Amino acid sequence: MICGFCGHRFDEKEAKQGCGGCPGGCHSIHCPRCNYKNPLEPELLKKIRRIFNKNDADKGDAE
Repeated sequence: MICGFCGHRFDEKEAKQGCGGCPGGCHSIHCPRCNYKNPLEPELLKKIRRIFNKNDADKGDAE
């Protein structure tokens, strides 16, 4: 995931999940660098990103 504020690339597992301050519960991912509240990435987008990352890794093996 890439932070929408500072541009830091991080794994969702590194991030703070929810702040506890939002009414109804926080459903955002907070950047570990700047604590910016990023929306959750949709599953479809995650799948597309995995496909492209896999293809990039396969190209690196061929060279």
